[in-house]
Amino acid sequence: MVDAAKAIDESVAKNFLCIGLNWEDDVLIVGMMDTLDKTEIQSLTKEITAKTGLKIQHRSVPEALLREVIETSYSQVSGVDFSAPAKFKGNSEGPIAELVNNVLDRAVRMRASDVHIEPTESDLVIRIRVDGLLEEMTRLPGATAASFVSRLKVLSKLDIVERRRPQDGQFSITLATRKIDVRLATVATLYGEKIVLRLLDTKKQMVGLSELGMSDDNLEKFQRLISSQHGLVITAGPTGSGKTTTLHSAVKTLNSPFRNVSTLEDPVEYVVPGVNHITVNESIGTGFSVQLRAILRQDPDIVLVGEMRDSETARIGVQAALAGRLVLTSLHATDVVGTIYRLFQMGIEPYLVAASLRGVVAQRLIRRCCVFCSQDAEMNAADRLLLKHYTKDTRKIQVKYGAGCTICRGTGFLDRVGAYQIFEITDEMRELISTRPNPSEIYELAEEEGLRT
Repeated sequence: MVDAAKAIDESVAKNFLCIGLNWEDDVLIVGMMDTLDKTEIQSLTKEITAKTGLKIQHRSVPEALLREVIETSYSQVSGVDFSAPAKFKGNSEGPIAELVNNVLDRAVRMRASDVHIEPTESDLVIRIRVDGLLEEMTRLPGATAASFVSRLKVLSKLDIVERRRPQDGQFSITLATRKIDVRLATVATLYGEKIVLRLLDTKKQMVGLSELGMSDDNLEKFQRLISSQHGLVITAGPTGSGKTTTLHSAVKTLNSPFRNVSTLEDPVEYVVPGVNHITVNESIGTGFSVQLRAILRQDPDIVLVGEMRDSETARIGVQAALAGRLVLTSLHATDVVGTIYRLFQMGIEPYLVAASLRGVVAQRLIRRCCVFCSQDAEMNAADRLLLKHYTKDTRKIQVKYGAGCTICRGTGFLDRVGAYQIFEITDEMRELISTRPNPSEIYELAEEEGLRT
């Protein structure tokens, strides 16, 4: 059976804003704008049926998403690739600049969070991370590798001659009316420099607390934590686990004309009207610790510190929390108890941790079933075994899976949702932490108090 996206001609798809999503038996499921009324849907269905001769069933898709999917799908279908021009010269900025822009534009449209540019013996491999998983996007001729890397280094104002030492930089680029901030890191490999780009969409819509994926009881706990007048609230997890999004959702909730809210970030990922966003620049001596001291002289009520990277920043943050400010920050740690021991390792005395800490939120991001192709499914034995930890009667739980469609590019998954472990510090726990106990003792008391994994 023909691929669903190819079942409708490109000109028809772009004129009528519709695209084939997937097949259900011999019926083509077609994505149409969610703003159409019943009469318009019927009219469009007849039009597509007349042009394709297929049985059509419609599915509503947000217009912005639909436009992006059409643009991305048909550029692949029509054979547009990223091959360099036949007369490409390594020192010619024109073609290589266009090539780099094309790669970044495609990566943004495919919702990539990271782009890996990897030279091999014969090719330049471009891989992207979408919803947490790496996938190959394209391969370029190996001859383009040096110029491709140099172009990115020029954009980041890095030394293009230095190819042995790692370098870090950043730049901004506008793609399809969206301003994208790009963080870049290089490292020398056997076949040349590898570059990893982190893509940050500055116009990305911020989600509210209720949309993060917290269960009702976890949401209630988190709202209690951030409603504290003072103290330290930490989000923990590996890179790319959504810590910044959680913190900014909290800031958005807390922001009001009656509060002075400041953030300290590297770089600023979300802009909240009414909040003072302050950037970090280590190269000119305005690192986290220096800027945090300056913020504390600005009469803040709430301070968001993007990351506690060093002992000095951690100590200033703890002292600010003890002095009557609410400090929201993040740490790289595996879980809530690991976060407490990370503070100990950074030289913060146990009694200060106990006195300042209000709570810890450990989190991960997990892929979410694509809403445009999800179907009911039977729960398998592994699912039942896993869910028995949370409920005795697994028969009441309805499981779905993504069948795969054009929007999720056949993966069955679209976007991610947070999985959270929230640890409120009680008076009893505060006493225990002040003695610097073994992790097992904290776990034991936390489980008694209802901590879930």
